[in-house]
Amino acid sequence: MKEALAVVLLVTAARAAPGDEPPLVADRPGFGESASAVPPHHVQAETGAAWTRIEAGTSVADAPEALVRIGLLKPLELRLLVPDWLRQRAGGHTTAGWADMAVGLKCHLAARGNDLALRGTLYLPTGGAAFTSERVEPEVALAWSRVLSERWSLGATLGLRRLRLAHETLSSPSVSLGRSLGQRLGTFLEYGANLARGARALHKLDHGYTWVLDARTQLDASLGVALSPAAPDFFVGAGFCHRF
Repeated sequence: MKEALAVVLLVTAARAAPGDEPPLVADRPGFGESASAVPPHHVQAETGAAWTRIEAGTSVADAPEALVRIGLLKPLELRLLVPDWLRQRAGGHTTAGWADMAVGLKCHLAARGNDLALRGTLYLPTGGAAFTSERVEPEVALAWSRVLSERWSLGATLGLRRLRLAHETLSSPSVSLGRSLGQRLGTFLEYGANLARGARALHKLDHGYTWVLDARTQLDASLGVALSPAAPDFFVGAGFCHRF
């Protein structure tokens, strides 16, 4: 999954949200995710598109990167990951199809100025033959964030996904530094990795921007590069988030 992945610019969100409107915090863009849950009685839709150059002559386009987050209780949300449509080009050949869908729960915790969230997800083998895992795969993730100052925030995520066919566990750590650039604009710089025993490590760097249109809508754009030979050469994406 791409994740899913997102940096929390808590200061920007809080300053942009008027009155009693809860701050809008998205799980996109980025490798990691926010250490928060959607407020009860709200539904948050996050979507976008991305293009990745794996290496010369090989690329992948995917959309809609759709995640639906439903606030159940004050610390708990239900998560539905809508299947992505993937189009891969390699050596002059094109392969297209749906990726797997997923369902999960996320619980928010807070302690001494730190925000924590624990997420559990099941990936279901609903995708096309070229992109499915062929097995139900569980994943757990722990996200952490902290406001450092009026403009700066720090976050980290650690995800562990069991790859059933490979009989391995994929570890996905990330660390992100966010900065508010004003009432509505924020930026971030993030390191992410994919690590599994017996496979070459993927190390990546991601940089992006978020623009808060109003208390319930946010736009984003990001790009990234490889930090290791096995990682994709380059990737770029854009999307938005809206809370109902």
